[in-house]
Amino acid sequence: MKQAVLHAPLDLKVVETDIPALDDGDLLLRVESALVCGTDVRIYEGRKKRNVTYPTVMGHEFSATVADSAGPLPDGLSIGDLVCVYPLLPCGHCVACSREHPNLCRNRIAFGYQLPGGFSQFVRVPAAAVRAGNVVAVNGISPAAAAIIEPLACAYNGQRLASAQGASTMLVSGCGPLGLMHIRLARQLGAQRIVAVDPIRERRALAEVSGADLALSPGPGAADRILDWTEGAGVDVLVMAVGRTDAVHPYLGVLAPGARVSVFAGFSGEGTNLEIPANDVHYNEWTFVGASSSRLGDFQAVAGLVRSGALHVEDLVGTQLPIDDVTDALHLAASGRDLRVGVAPWD
Repeated sequence: MKQAVLHAPLDLKVVETDIPALDDGDLLLRVESALVCGTDVRIYEGRKKRNVTYPTVMGHEFSATVADSAGPLPDGLSIGDLVCVYPLLPCGHCVACSREHPNLCRNRIAFGYQLPGGFSQFVRVPAAAVRAGNVVAVNGISPAAAAIIEPLACAYNGQRLASAQGASTMLVSGCGPLGLMHIRLARQLGAQRIVAVDPIRERRALAEVSGADLALSPGPGAADRILDWTEGAGVDVLVMAVGRTDAVHPYLGVLAPGARVSVFAGFSGEGTNLEIPANDVHYNEWTFVGASSSRLGDFQAVAGLVRSGALHVEDLVGTQLPIDDVTDALHLAASGRDLRVGVAPWD
C-alpha cells in the first residue's frame, strides 16, 4: 500500500509498505478520503511538535470503509460500512481525564500523531479504540462529508464550551473552512443572527451562503458596523476561527455584557498574546474559553447531524490531490486559497 511518511519537518515521502497486520480486536480500514488540517501544515513545517513522534503518518480527518477485523465486529459495524474515526485515544486516568477533559489527556495517543493516520491507503485501528467507540458508521453520505466530521466536532466543542447554542447574535472572525463550519453549525444549533468577518471577498460570499446574515471585511469601521447591526447591543458570542490575535482585538468593543469568546484556532509563532483589558472583563462579566480538539460525545453528535442530512458540509471540501502529490496538498492548504484540501489515497 501507499503511505505518506513524515520523517522530520519538511521531509515527507510517499512509500510503498505492507498493509498493517492486525492484533486481536483490531480493525483494518480502507481510507476513502483524508483532509488536510492546519495542524497538519504546522506539523509538516515543524511549527508544531507537541505529541508528534517521527516517523509519523499525518491525517486525523479521514473516512474509510471497514475492510477486515481480527475477531467479532462491535455492534453497529459491518464489513463494508463507511465510517469516520474519532482520532483521540485518552488514557482515562490522568488529571485531565479524571476532570472530564479527555481531549486534553496528558497521555493520549492519536491518529496522525503517534498512530499512523489517514495519509495512507489503509489504517489499523487498535482494539482499545474499537472498544471505546472511536469508529462511527455513517453510511449514506459521501466519503468527503464523512471525513469533515472531525473538524466539525472541534467546532461543536468550541461552541458548546462558549454556551453558543441559541445565541441571539454571533460573530465569526475568519471565514476559512472552519469559520464556515462554525457558521453552519451555529445555524443548526439555533443562533438567531450571525455576522462574519474575513478579508477575502470570496470567503465572505461563502459565509453568506453558509448562513451569515452579514459578512464584512476587517479594518476601520468594521466594529462600528457590527455595533450598528446589533443596534448597539453588541454580540453575545465571538468565535476566533483564525489563529491571529487581530481576529479578536478589534472586536472587544462589540462584545455585549455577559458575552462569551471562543479562542478556537491554534496559534503559532510570535504575536500570539491576547491583550484584554481586565476591567472590561470584570465589569462586563465576559467569559473566554479555549477549545482544543473535541470529546467523543461531540464527535458522535456531529456524525449524527451529518448522517441525518441536517447539516450539509460536503461543498466545503475543496481540491483533492493524489497521495503522490501530498506535499502539494499541504502547500495548497497553507496558502488559504481553497476550501478543505484533501489527499485522495487511491488516485
